[in-house]
Amino acid sequence: MLDSVNVETLVDEIYEAGVVPDRWPLVFDQLAAMADGEGAMMFAAAPGVPRWTSSASIHERIDKWTRSPFAQNNPRSERLVPNIEARFLTDLDKFTLEELDNEKFYTEILRPGGLGWCVGTSIRAPSGDMLVVSVEKAFAKGPVPRETAERLDGLRPHLARAAVLAGRLGFERARTAVATLEMIGLPAAAVTRNGAVVAANDGFLAHAATVCIGARDQVQFTAPAIQSMFLEALGKPVSLARTGRSIPIAATQDSAPLIVHVLPLRLGGLDVFSGAVSILFLTPITQQSSPAPDLLQALFDLTPAEARIASMLIDGHSLTEIAGLQGVSLNTVRTQLKSVFVKTGVDRQVDLVRLLGQRRVRVIV
Repeated sequence: MLDSVNVETLVDEIYEAGVVPDRWPLVFDQLAAMADGEGAMMFAAAPGVPRWTSSASIHERIDKWTRSPFAQNNPRSERLVPNIEARFLTDLDKFTLEELDNEKFYTEILRPGGLGWCVGTSIRAPSGDMLVVSVEKAFAKGPVPRETAERLDGLRPHLARAAVLAGRLGFERARTAVATLEMIGLPAAAVTRNGAVVAANDGFLAHAATVCIGARDQVQFTAPAIQSMFLEALGKPVSLARTGRSIPIAATQDSAPLIVHVLPLRLGGLDVFSGAVSILFLTPITQQSSPAPDLLQALFDLTPAEARIASMLIDGHSLTEIAGLQGVSLNTVRTQLKSVFVKTGVDRQVDLVRLLGQRRVRVIV
């Protein structure tokens, strides 16, 4: 309830979440407490695969909702989301009780999952999407009172400012990742879920014979088959796209063979705000020395030990040799290598080597 939430502290935590996206679930929990809800969520009301983050308490139920046919087409998105009023709205602001009892979204998705009432507001994001903050309340508890929505209205300006801040930081993070890839000679671009370019480095722009930035800033590969695979990789749900995808491109008269890597960009709820969801980068199939461990560490958020292992592996050392040189067990090296795979978006040693365009590696242990 409202009395259990320190609103002044909550405002500070909202702005903190704007900078540290992993803090949003804690903010959602407090918003839920103010409305006697089960949890709260934020999602981008935009075409394509839903982008959202929520309280842990309702994550499973929201995941089921976003995987259902109601993800893009439901009565709330038709009546509540497009509303331009700068305030929180409840179900009963736009529906009658009879209408709610006849809406399959409520009777087949929300109520069977223990939910059924909400109070929410829409906020325009820097990416152009409409962000929706919604507190979900149990059906058994009854509708959210209008006075509760009015209390939440006092937090709306802070939520909107934090969303703008998070969106800008998201774009900056994407640009930084692209610039860092340029430092180790990798052509790269940060793209939205629909394939629009947020940022691109000079190396990427130099590969016009293979890929270019077309109308509406869309990535456009010369080969239709590669374009289809690229868009398919972007369209995967987050749970299926964590390891990214690598797409080989054969050599042509005008360009050398390349591997296209699509690596998900993840940090809490950051992609919800900015719309930049993936880093696209190209690795020519050539021989070159491995990047320094400190660059690998900065680029892929590796620990110092993981960066050293990645660098040594790229230089041609086996896992057994790395264990001996590092003075650790083979199992330790394997565990650290698995972490490297997750962070770089690959599944095999040979793919890690190809990721950075290095000569063939010995994949023996």
